[in-house]
Amino acid sequence: MAALALTMGVIQLLGHTYGWPLWGSMVVLTVIGFWGLARLIFVSSFVTAWSVYGVSLALAYGFGTLNTMTSGYVDGSAMFLVNYVGHSALGRAEGIMLVIVGALLYIGHIDPNKLIPTEPFTDSERQSTLVVLVLFCIGTFAALGTGQLGYAGVQNGSGSSLQVSPLASLVASCLSAVTALAILAYGSQPPSRARSLVMFLCLLLALTQLTQGRRPMMFNALTILIAFFAVRSVKGFLTPKVILVLLLTVATLAVGSRFYLATRIAGYTLPTDATLSERLAGGWDVFTHPEEQGLNQQLEENQSTRTFVVGYVGELIEGYDKTGGTTGGDLLILNVAAALPTAIWPGKWRIIARVGSDEIACHPKMGLPDWDAANTVITEGLCDFGWSGMLLYPIAMVGLIVLGNLAVRRTNILIRTMIAFSSIKTLLGVEGNLTGYIVDLRNMAILAMGTALIVAAFNWYQKQPLVIHNREQKARRKQRLAELRADRP
Repeated sequence: MAALALTMGVIQLLGHTYGWPLWGSMVVLTVIGFWGLARLIFVSSFVTAWSVYGVSLALAYGFGTLNTMTSGYVDGSAMFLVNYVGHSALGRAEGIMLVIVGALLYIGHIDPNKLIPTEPFTDSERQSTLVVLVLFCIGTFAALGTGQLGYAGVQNGSGSSLQVSPLASLVASCLSAVTALAILAYGSQPPSRARSLVMFLCLLLALTQLTQGRRPMMFNALTILIAFFAVRSVKGFLTPKVILVLLLTVATLAVGSRFYLATRIAGYTLPTDATLSERLAGGWDVFTHPEEQGLNQQLEENQSTRTFVVGYVGELIEGYDKTGGTTGGDLLILNVAAALPTAIWPGKWRIIARVGSDEIACHPKMGLPDWDAANTVITEGLCDFGWSGMLLYPIAMVGLIVLGNLAVRRTNILIRTMIAFSSIKTLLGVEGNLTGYIVDLRNMAILAMGTALIVAAFNWYQKQPLVIHNREQKARRKQRLAELRADRP
């Protein structure tokens, strides 16, 4: 598939002037995206940081474009509903995406550092996993209960502070990773009270995503599916249980996505300080009366236009061709400043105030009007350093995540698993700027250190004489009970 993407990318770049073969490029990227998605879920050895991001780009820029162009406008005129970019610029954008996807898939193929650990968990490691899961659940519901983690992923600090809540940021970055860790540790275990508790807590964590947004909900579900199938053999794929899990996942995503959009529509008539319960109540009213409240119409429009992320890339390409202007690295500095805590960089607000935002810094340089756009690492690279930035930014970003995983490869399996699945969830999201990736890297480090402390404390506790004595007595009682049952006629 890497060779196919690179070949088609070259063909597209050569033919962009004549507007061909745009449809072929969209189809190829779409096929690569769904092929890669299936392999990410069912083939653990395929899961590297490079392949995850390559597949995500293929789905976003291939299937997303194809979806918009065929949503009632099979002649391709749908693109004029969302921007004014020409077919030539769209062709170049698709061609460059094919080249980037091909490069990422090839690097992922030759990279021996697979993300998901394959060795089994010990009893002690499973018990440590349960402790981590319980503590994380407490932190998650504390963030939700205090309003630090709000509707649509808002991460405000206490009171009227504009600073991001550290607890909310950690929860948002690591929820998928902790849930996936629990599934990986207990997914292959026989039924028990501990396993039932783990599955219940994982379900609670998953339900919290219903108020966080459709994309976090989808990325969380995909991450959990990858973890679920990582503990199952390929032979056990077509079983009633697996088919039921897949059907339930698809149904939950469909209903959850629809309900979240309903809560957003309800929010148009609610005050800005509306409580979560008020939003949910209003969302339920919209959800149960979709025609009257315009839910069906907005859902159709949203699905047909929001997926056209390649349009903005085409506009930037046209602007760069005309002006040759770049920000010279301002967006990189802006993202680093936004990601670093104020305690480390107290004067970062001067940088943020000077640069403003991606669009404010970039659009004047390229002769574009100022408007809110779907920024990605690729668009930021193009704005900062032109073609070289467009190609190097995604590779450098994935490379940093790879280094983060390599840094913990000799540590406990809990740490390696959580860092791996945190990376997967991060890389599944394409519509995110560098700030989000840097924050996730920072939170991965915090998660690794916190987990290491928990594991060390748990191992110390397990080695205490009284704990060892109680464990031995419990084992003797179980053995005696088994012997009595064996002697019973």
